[in-house]
Amino acid sequence: MTQSYSESRFDEVMQEIKPLLRDYANFDLVVGIPFVDEQDHLPKLLQSIDEVLKSWIGKRQLIVCVGDGSAQHILASIQSLQLHHPHIEFVLPPEISGRGTSIRALLEIANAIEADLMVFSAHMSSQNDPVLEDAWLDSLLTPIQGDYDLVLGSLRRYQVMDSIAHMLASPILESFYGARVGDPLGGIYAFSHDFVEELVHEGPFWGESIQGYGIDFWILTRALSWNKNICEVNLGGAVKLHNLETRNRIFRENARTIFEAVKRDSAVWLKDRLLIKVADILSRQEVKRPDFITYPPASLLKNFQQSLKRNRDLLAIIDPNGELTSLAYAEPFRMDDDLWVSALFDLMVQYVFSDQVNADAIFDLLTGLYNGRVLSYINEIQDFQKSLPESAEQEQDELILHKMESIHRRLTEVFWKHKPRLNELWSQYQEQCRPPIIPLSYMEYVPGKPIVVPKRIIGKDQRIIATDNIFRELRKRYEDRFNEFISQGLGVDLHSPEEVIIRAMEEYMQKLEAGLDQLLPGDIRTEDGLRSFVEGLLALFPDHRMFTISSDLLREMLVRFPPVNLMIPLGYYKAEQLLENMDPRDVVTYANLMASWSYTDRDLLWLVDNLKPESFEWVDLKPVLLSPELHAGRLSQAKITDLNRVTGRIIVTPMVADQGGKYPKTRYFTSIVRRLAVAEQYSKIFQINVSERKNISLKVRNSLLGIRRGDEFSAHNIFENYHHRSLVKKVKLLAERLEKEGRTEIARLLHLMVQGYGLSQVLEKETFLTCTAWSWASYSFKGGQKIPTPVTTSVESRWFNHDFLEDLYRELGYDPEEMIKIVYRMIQAGKSHVSLLDTLMPTRPKDITVVVQETTTEPSRPLQRYEGNPLLEPLEGSKWESKYVLNPGALRFGDKVYLFYRAVGEDNISRIGLAITDGFKVLERLPDPIFSPEIPEEKMGCEDPRLIVIEDRIFMLYTAYDGNIAQIAAASISLEDFKAGNYTNWKREGLAFQNIWDKDAIIFPEKINGKYIIYHRIEPSIWVTYSSELKFPIWDKHAIIAGPRPGRMWDSMKIGAGAQPLKTRYGWLLIYHGVDYNYVYRLGVLLVDLDNPRKVIYRSPNPILEPEEDYEIGLSGAWVPNVVFTCGAVPGTDKEILEDDDEILVYYGAADTSIGVAKATLADLVPESFRKVVQK
Repeated sequence: MTQSYSESRFDEVMQEIKPLLRDYANFDLVVGIPFVDEQDHLPKLLQSIDEVLKSWIGKRQLIVCVGDGSAQHILASIQSLQLHHPHIEFVLPPEISGRGTSIRALLEIANAIEADLMVFSAHMSSQNDPVLEDAWLDSLLTPIQGDYDLVLGSLRRYQVMDSIAHMLASPILESFYGARVGDPLGGIYAFSHDFVEELVHEGPFWGESIQGYGIDFWILTRALSWNKNICEVNLGGAVKLHNLETRNRIFRENARTIFEAVKRDSAVWLKDRLLIKVADILSRQEVKRPDFITYPPASLLKNFQQSLKRNRDLLAIIDPNGELTSLAYAEPFRMDDDLWVSALFDLMVQYVFSDQVNADAIFDLLTGLYNGRVLSYINEIQDFQKSLPESAEQEQDELILHKMESIHRRLTEVFWKHKPRLNELWSQYQEQCRPPIIPLSYMEYVPGKPIVVPKRIIGKDQRIIATDNIFRELRKRYEDRFNEFISQGLGVDLHSPEEVIIRAMEEYMQKLEAGLDQLLPGDIRTEDGLRSFVEGLLALFPDHRMFTISSDLLREMLVRFPPVNLMIPLGYYKAEQLLENMDPRDVVTYANLMASWSYTDRDLLWLVDNLKPESFEWVDLKPVLLSPELHAGRLSQAKITDLNRVTGRIIVTPMVADQGGKYPKTRYFTSIVRRLAVAEQYSKIFQINVSERKNISLKVRNSLLGIRRGDEFSAHNIFENYHHRSLVKKVKLLAERLEKEGRTEIARLLHLMVQGYGLSQVLEKETFLTCTAWSWASYSFKGGQKIPTPVTTSVESRWFNHDFLEDLYRELGYDPEEMIKIVYRMIQAGKSHVSLLDTLMPTRPKDITVVVQETTTEPSRPLQRYEGNPLLEPLEGSKWESKYVLNPGALRFGDKVYLFYRAVGEDNISRIGLAITDGFKVLERLPDPIFSPEIPEEKMGCEDPRLIVIEDRIFMLYTAYDGNIAQIAAASISLEDFKAGNYTNWKREGLAFQNIWDKDAIIFPEKINGKYIIYHRIEPSIWVTYSSELKFPIWDKHAIIAGPRPGRMWDSMKIGAGAQPLKTRYGWLLIYHGVDYNYVYRLGVLLVDLDNPRKVIYRSPNPILEPEEDYEIGLSGAWVPNVVFTCGAVPGTDKEILEDDDEILVYYGAADTSIGVAKATLADLVPESFRKVVQK
């Protein structure tokens, strides 16, 4: 096994193999054999397998041999075999060779041809020779054709204390996973195809730890973690023993994988377990004789002693009292259970949590301890044998067998005894190592429907992907497509007022409606007109068929459960009479609309419980028009249940007069075409169910009854978007055909429908405009009078999220085409609500709340600049503020306002200076900085101070920058010192969130509900963090309360907290900054609830200050042009709670070069409708 494992290289190998599988599509079984150096044994084994498979009439089997890179010389002897069954053999490149990779390759092959999988050992044999016993294959295969997902095969005819399984794997499986398994590392398996699919999907995330022999433990713990049905089959064969060197290598590979599995599954095993699940044993061999470990005691002791010498530093950590060291030369040698388990658990903790200890050293020491443990076991068994009285061999064997089992149970009990200590230690380390916060990206394409994902995701071969970049590139593509649709499709200048753009979209929808009326004439308010419309529509989309439940089974269901509510008004007394006159699919459709929910659910449950592979057939999709005669006031026009998805019927009702909105034909057209797409998707799901031939009833039930929505990336939502994608493809093909026929105008309108589908944008006045015909028609059909809003449509967000997910898959190195297979599988498994992001990131953080705020559209009035701006400019000749002064924090004490400003000199290091003003004019400017870099984290600068008075101290949050990472830091000074002029007596309080890129932090001046409140910015959004006390770092709960707004908004790229909160009668007032994609910085207003700082009451749709003056635009000599940026605001007078007419002074950095001030009243900044006093 090498340490240069490459997932990409594995993919390349599998791509080379897949063409060889074309002739074996839909085979029933893959029989796989991983091999290394079994040149004499393997050909005989293959001939034996081939002979046994001949008896399996009616099943198609493929034999696959996957070899280690060193086994190239064996291929010729395998390929020359004259076998009755097809066989494929290949070797893996050396850099990815190993038993684990070979089994992964077998899983991939079985998945590709949709087969079950058996894995045999190249060392396996019956008792006397390498010939399979006839019953073995049946014993392994029969369970997975029933209820089992995984069958473990064991060749152990005699009881032997397997040193790896019984000293390590088995006790961990029981005490950590609650599972008792007799032979967990036997290496012989049978997998159901469903389990194969799940393993293949997760395989790319396993990493190199499963490359070797540890794969056996890994697969078993996957099955246990996923609650799979497992059974054991004792085949009673023979086991080949390895020499000690090989055994130690196998131990190391298993130990590494076990440690990784324990690390991965901590959420599983940290829970207390009250029950132990014992694997079902379907075929038991009577054990009559023991086997004995034959490794030389001297070699075991030497390995133990040498490993202690090589790893003295590590030994000192896990064995401070020297108990292990004292064993090295002890006579007789005994390593008791407690010492072994304690050392094992301590090394496990070091492996997972310590950055100071080399992993290779951990496993080198652990292997040495394992040798000592084996030696101790040998000595114990030998002593026991010596103590036995003379008796018959059989009696002695029984006593020794009992002793072996008692040793195993004793050791397992010691694992249980030490487990609480490990749980406690693990939890402590987990808390210590837990990052104070996990940076998340906040992205909005549709208002109020944010995408929140980790900023960094690790993909194939440890490639690190920045999700912000994916979002920005996708947003740009959508913006370009929107602009193209508006300018070229609708013929509107992009700089037109939003009213003109909206009117052009409305005119397009009117033209589309008129075009569809010409293409599909007929009054859809009448039965005849609707029939003409529907028949014409279906004629435009030929070959509309569905693979679904057969008519025979539907007929049987109707006879068993007569649809009385349909039979009575139609004059039938028996279901058979009804079926003589109506197609059973039509009967089910009508009955479904008339009967109660309980009736239809009962029918569907019976239906799915009686499904077999032969219960499906292809049928023509047909419309069912609910005529007035049949309707008779008894049919529900809106009741669509799960049975509708299996009848192969599309229900259509005439439009009610004076209803339907402005675009009724567009609504009917898109709705019916979408239903054709839904039928296509369910046909594919049902075909997969039939081809897999297992758990058909359960999968169909989940596909129909188990649908749950989930979050924005759930399988359900992606599945729904596949329907709309299919709709668009169908319309595109229709438009191309109509264009060829010379019907250019309707073709043009349909092409525009395709072009605009899924597109939307937020215009300058925060107006949401969708270009999706479905959304316009649906909104109007439901009675909407204006234009669709984000609340009334989900197409745009699902479309964008689907594209984002595909781009993410692609960047991570995975195939986006696999997504639909994953979606189908999750729906079949009843997991439609599960996010596809969780399949990429099993440990995706879910403990950070995202607060979706209401949209506010009333504008604020702008700030008025002070005519004497700029207040402060760089001082030529100064060492520390000669280049730039910017971004001042501000505090008012009486009639003076103190500006704590950032200054940069010739050394390009930021320091904090102090200027004293009367609010506008500078009264005093200190010649030296009051705060300068001291600690390594701020060696390149202390930036952007924000200040607040809390009790008797001034707290300052600033950005500490070391040239690589910007972090929030805190410092404080007593009011007494500050007012006495001791401006440099600051105490550093620490970093808020260590090693996290984070800026723009402010503290609220008082506790709210017993907590201090801190706003800060992990780009691109504003977060809130709660803390019981002002101690740094901060570990308390976090939430995202606001993010950049989409589209053409002025704060569309990122936002950040600006000035410290000011208390008003109506809420906390904050001036924040926003940045657009042209990197223009502007200021806006936030008003948040007095008692709930997560609730935004008002957010200005317009900027209240933007770069306009020369010193803000930065026409000459500016550090960063087009910037207004605030860190401080104060009341116009020293007042605690502000009212409408109170003035607010906002201090800001201009072009990152000078400092200005602007003012407004509270009433200017917050519109009247949001100035409401909440009565407590």
